[in-house]
Amino acid sequence: MSILELKNVSYAYKGGDGKVLNGVNASFEKGIMYAVMGKSGAGKSTLLSLISGLDLPTEGEILFDGTDLKTVSRDAYRAKSIGVIFQSFNLLTNATVIDNIILSMNISGVKGGNKEAAYALLEKVGIDKSKANRKVLKLSGGEQQRVGIARALSHAPDIIIADEPSGNLDGSTEDSVMQLFKDLAVKDNKCVIIVTHSKNVAACADEVLSINNGVLSPMKRSKLLK
Repeated sequence: MSILELKNVSYAYKGGDGKVLNGVNASFEKGIMYAVMGKSGAGKSTLLSLISGLDLPTEGEILFDGTDLKTVSRDAYRAKSIGVIFQSFNLLTNATVIDNIILSMNISGVKGGNKEAAYALLEKVGIDKSKANRKVLKLSGGEQQRVGIARALSHAPDIIIADEPSGNLDGSTEDSVMQLFKDLAVKDNKCVIIVTHSKNVAACADEVLSINNGVLSPMKRSKLLK
């Protein structure tokens, strides 16, 4: 059963020339990792904004667990049901790693959001206690990305969205981070949606979608080999 559905979703900016998204239909399930590919300006950022509840479609419906996002508190949806991982990490760099996680737990109202729970979450993504007590700016890019993943998981969301998660990482670090995403889908039964330009990243996904001129459609894996 789909945890997230887009039904005939279109989006146009006020005063814009046309639709950025046009009649998008898609369904996303827990336990599966998806990749969404597309060129700059194809509509990826707009799609991400709508899925993450930052905006609403001009036309159509976005359903989370069968409920239209137009009818619920999108603040609560973002705080409880969806976790977003940013390419630029968006961490508090002068704070410690553990403080970043605890702050996220507190904002989301997580019960039992104590330091030990935060340590356990960081351990899950490969950050030990020594690194957890360092300031974020003392970590490598790959380590900061792992902290970003832990923060997105801090309120136990059903859906994880990653925006160009490998954009600032080298090849070997990219591989280990992609394995983390794969484990989140397979072992933790999360719905993982990755927006990317990278064919290598998309090749790791269970399903690949292409967005072009505002239209979302399945992509054949053979195109990733070209």
